[in-house]
Amino acid sequence: MAERLTDHRYRTIDPTKLILTISKMADRVEAQFPTSGLSAVANEVAAVAEGTVARVVEIKKPRLLLRFIVGLLVLLVLSGPLIFSLVLSFSEEVTNLGDFLEATDAGLHMLLVLAGGIVFLIGMENRGRRNDALEALAEFRSLAHLVDLHQINKDPGLDLMVAPEHDTRTVRTDHELAIYLDLSGDLLSIVGKLAAYYAQNLSDRVVLDAVNEIETLTSSLSNKLWLKILVLREMMGRSQIADSQEP
Repeated sequence: MAERLTDHRYRTIDPTKLILTISKMADRVEAQFPTSGLSAVANEVAAVAEGTVARVVEIKKPRLLLRFIVGLLVLLVLSGPLIFSLVLSFSEEVTNLGDFLEATDAGLHMLLVLAGGIVFLIGMENRGRRNDALEALAEFRSLAHLVDLHQINKDPGLDLMVAPEHDTRTVRTDHELAIYLDLSGDLLSIVGKLAAYYAQNLSDRVVLDAVNEIETLTSSLSNKLWLKILVLREMMGRSQIADSQEP
């Protein structure tokens, strides 16, 4: 079997193409439903996407000041016991096994506490990155819910409704509703891809779990949209059959 040629560009999300895709999507929503709430949300998603790349780069930057401070604290933690042992004078001597065990037990506890403190200090940079990433991912979760809120009161059967005297609805027909729901599903998919970009660049387990939760959320909301679309298509098909049978 011939060896397959691979292109590593297709193993990672290209931020430039991601931003371009989201920008085109926002333009589509604006062209189809100008001045609508969904258009405003799409523009906000595009704005967040443009800032996402810079934000990820900023999160991944080494925090030199924090590393310097942590290094000093670790040095103090390690040198503290040594300094105290040199300054203090101990008059008691270990004369039996009980004294030896008591001294070594206290020393072991002190070493464990020091080791725990050092691990905590060293992990401060990663925890800072994690908190920044979770703060950004919370915006994606809110955007997904906003997309869902804008379609939640739009149900199939608009063609059968009597339009009010001053019709200010964004969506007025079932055909427009089908396009609206399809665009909403695309926006939800894009929000999931933005979250996946964080997972691609940050290997923190908590961040990965948060990204998975957002992708699960957007998939669940998209499934609700597709149920509406299926019902809508069935109603539109029945309407077309009924119209064709009229004399």
